[in-house]
Amino acid sequence: MKRIFLNLLLCTAVLFPYNIFSQQKYGANRVSVERRSQAPPLKLISSSDREMIQKADQMVKKYHLNTKPVNHVVKIVYFHGNDLFPLDNWQDRLPRTLDDVSNFYREEFQRYGIDISGVPFEKKNGEYVIHKVQGDLSSRNYNTESGGIIEEEIARKTNGRINFSTDYVLIINGLCYRKDDGVYVFHSPYHGRGSFIDGVCHVADCELLDAGLLKDTTMRMVFSEMMIARKECGVAEFNSWYIGGIAHEMGHVFGLPHDFGYPGETDGSNISLMGQYGSRHFRDYLWGGKPSAFFSAAGILQMLSHPVFTQSDKLQNTDLDFWLYSKQFEKNETGILLNANFKAGVPPYGIVALLRPDNISEYFNRSFPTFIQSAGSISVELGKLSAGSYTLQLLFLFPNGAVRWFNHTVSVDNEGNAVIIDSPANNSVDIQKLYEKIGKQKKTTETQAKLEILNGILNPQTPINPVTYQGKTLYLSDAKWEKAMVGWEQPARNYFNREAEHRFFLELQGKLYAKGLYAHSPSLYVFRLGKKWNTFSAIVGLRDGAHKQGSARFTVIGDGKVIYKSDVLRNQGQEEITVDISGVEILELKADGTEGHNHNSWAIWVDPVIKK
Repeated sequence: MKRIFLNLLLCTAVLFPYNIFSQQKYGANRVSVERRSQAPPLKLISSSDREMIQKADQMVKKYHLNTKPVNHVVKIVYFHGNDLFPLDNWQDRLPRTLDDVSNFYREEFQRYGIDISGVPFEKKNGEYVIHKVQGDLSSRNYNTESGGIIEEEIARKTNGRINFSTDYVLIINGLCYRKDDGVYVFHSPYHGRGSFIDGVCHVADCELLDAGLLKDTTMRMVFSEMMIARKECGVAEFNSWYIGGIAHEMGHVFGLPHDFGYPGETDGSNISLMGQYGSRHFRDYLWGGKPSAFFSAAGILQMLSHPVFTQSDKLQNTDLDFWLYSKQFEKNETGILLNANFKAGVPPYGIVALLRPDNISEYFNRSFPTFIQSAGSISVELGKLSAGSYTLQLLFLFPNGAVRWFNHTVSVDNEGNAVIIDSPANNSVDIQKLYEKIGKQKKTTETQAKLEILNGILNPQTPINPVTYQGKTLYLSDAKWEKAMVGWEQPARNYFNREAEHRFFLELQGKLYAKGLYAHSPSLYVFRLGKKWNTFSAIVGLRDGAHKQGSARFTVIGDGKVIYKSDVLRNQGQEEITVDISGVEILELKADGTEGHNHNSWAIWVDPVIKK
């Protein structure tokens, strides 16, 4: 889905066939929630959900016990064009607004009995640190697709104070202008992405953006943006939408996907912040609207382990050695139960299943969070489903903040039986059997090339150390890396992943590649070069077969400085890279999704070569 400004707020409505999910029933046992001043009561939390979150929190805290705290903060950048100063009264307005967003996160955790102090924004002597950056271009030369340009300018002009490889960053774009007829025009990027390693989101400023105006029901305004030519509303409603947009996009910074909540969590008067139109209802009870949007139990379960909230770096670089297998569905009196087994070097503490009919937006993902009770197996209740085809995403949550994603297509028949139709039951290609299978096929240039690739995987060589290697040319897919992480499955050399035979190999625009790195976003490969190499070259894109919804932006970083950033690439798109890496000690290859999710972000680096 192509990201355009405020599409999280203003995208065209999609009719959701709500009856495809059964309403989850709770018993009479309820946990009372403390009312915020002037606020109607939020959706009550079931005792089972509260217990699940608290058990998970205890497991995460035990994992980080006796770990020396670190100072993870969310850095704030105010970006504006070279023809404008920051918008009026920004130094007074923004602290009030950031305070309110931080308090919202604190209140949402507290609903489950978890105490946090809020979002740890960067501060000095109790005051917000806001990095003010003037762009190279005039304000109106930036648009909804300028996120990459803006990030490059910020990285360059802050001289290392903002590092998009390691920092969590909120970018407030002061690019709004007011026409002679009084209409405010918005044209800045508005999206977010992130993981446990880093994250960034873009939001929009306006001289009327102010949490102090959330109760103002008299002042009116008119604005225009990409989806709506003209909207008139009160400034209170405007601030519900736009401050809610900040809270929503920061959820993406912390790795949250779009999430409509589970069927028992939302109804006509309650709405998930990370779901369709969720950000429109931030504290709108203050001006007479609905109860405030809220974080679903799935969102809280995932954020429990994020380094921003644990303030820990324990085993952040650990290879999780995680494999999921033996997935099957069981039909019972409550509907469909998903059972699966897994192997993990670091045990996950929870799983979130996201489920939606495959013909509707991911903003309508129904979430089913589960605390993992026993090592090696999971069971997730999905309720009753109508016949049809569904997209199922499984997010395994680890106590160091890492998340492993698995994506499947599920078919449900008229009897309510479900089956995964997009991958083999064991979800893992047997490379030896694949080698034998291809070896029996007609000998062609392609089959011979595939056999050579498989032989290299079955008989791997020790990764080459770029610092001590004496040769003049080295494929990074054969090199020793310092760190490797991908957003789906496992890091892989010279093949895509092991989910299915038909997409095992690296293929880009119809061409088979023998050398490359699997890099499903958000991904990162780090190599120590010892300042001994001069150029890096590669071809980047999404592997053939990626859905049009998928996207990726590729970044090459040398010693913390961005030296290349691709356009947003989608299926059938690619770019060729050649960059100077003379004197670079640490080389980083990153791929990030650009949609607020990483669905179908099948990023690959093919023929990644360094030369002296």
